[in-house]
Amino acid sequence: MNLWKSQHLSAAIAPLLLVSGSRGSSLAAEKLELPEGFPLWQESVQVRVGIGYKDNVMLSSFDPQGSAFALASVDAMLFRLPWNNWQLSLMAMGRAAHYLDRSLDVDAEQDAMVSGELAWFLGHGWKSLSTLHYTFINQVMDVSTTYGASVPQQVLGHGLTVKQGVHKDAGRWWAELNLSGSRDFFREPLDSYWQAGPQLTVGRYYGHGSEVSLTYQAVPLIYDSREQTDSTGAPLAGTHLRYLPQTVELSWQQQLDQARRWRNTLRLSYESSQDNGAGYYDYEQYRAGEQLRYRAGKWEVSALASVSYYDFPNQPVSLTDPRQRHRTSIRAGLRGETSLSKHWRVFATYEYERSLSNWDVEQYEANTVSGGVEFAF
Repeated sequence: MNLWKSQHLSAAIAPLLLVSGSRGSSLAAEKLELPEGFPLWQESVQVRVGIGYKDNVMLSSFDPQGSAFALASVDAMLFRLPWNNWQLSLMAMGRAAHYLDRSLDVDAEQDAMVSGELAWFLGHGWKSLSTLHYTFINQVMDVSTTYGASVPQQVLGHGLTVKQGVHKDAGRWWAELNLSGSRDFFREPLDSYWQAGPQLTVGRYYGHGSEVSLTYQAVPLIYDSREQTDSTGAPLAGTHLRYLPQTVELSWQQQLDQARRWRNTLRLSYESSQDNGAGYYDYEQYRAGEQLRYRAGKWEVSALASVSYYDFPNQPVSLTDPRQRHRTSIRAGLRGETSLSKHWRVFATYEYERSLSNWDVEQYEANTVSGGVEFAF
């Protein structure tokens, strides 16, 4: 339920990461010299608690119900600096919100992630990347993109992803190729699936730790038991449904001043997905996302916004409405935080989510506010 993902690194290691490049590999690892007494391993833990209110917990289009909630989260990181030709990063995140209105159909939402990446520096600008990633989710989500015209529902599932890649730096240019495979399990009525495929990214560093990159990804998806459909969406017995989603994304990360107080991130992407049946679940997605962050002294403020437009060329709104289905998803947020001491911070957030569609049941709006305290050690 949270738009804000932890991007905090220990302030002590930030200068070294900047020296070694924005992706940590533009300088040969064996040439990186640590200051005397500087630890090779860095760790950080942030624990947050707070309260909030969401005015449409179930993302309903006709009967929005709001509730106050108590929230808690923890982010932990263990990082080994690039030394003697290898580097390791381990991250874990967990978040939970407990709704206080017991009349709701859902009483809580949670999500968690554990991720580890091992990098081997092979010389001449080459680096090997091995990643293991686990996720858990128990949240109210809109699944209409891949499940057709369906209302938001509580999604319970978890997944494991294994990724192997190679990264090459060539001056200010870099390229990275990854092959990934994942297994995702979901509680009914959603179906579990396998997914695997390549991802290729080409980028360029420039300016004050800034970079621009272009990514192509194709990750075929195979469901366990979902069946293909005919052109009306009726299941075809004895068949197995598969998707072929392909994505192209342009990413621009820009430090707007030499003091690195302002940072801007812009992402533009296009995704096309085809099923292996009559094309009932085919869609095209156009997405634009923007995040602006300001950090100075004890203060940090972030603002983000994204717009996604979905076009379903072979899917009517309903059996009685032959119009071609389409929808627009809008998300925005604002977060501010300030330090009270070395270990204590306070934060406040606002999040906005809206779905616009020519299918009335698919339209909804939700506002969420929250605030609390954070303890870092």
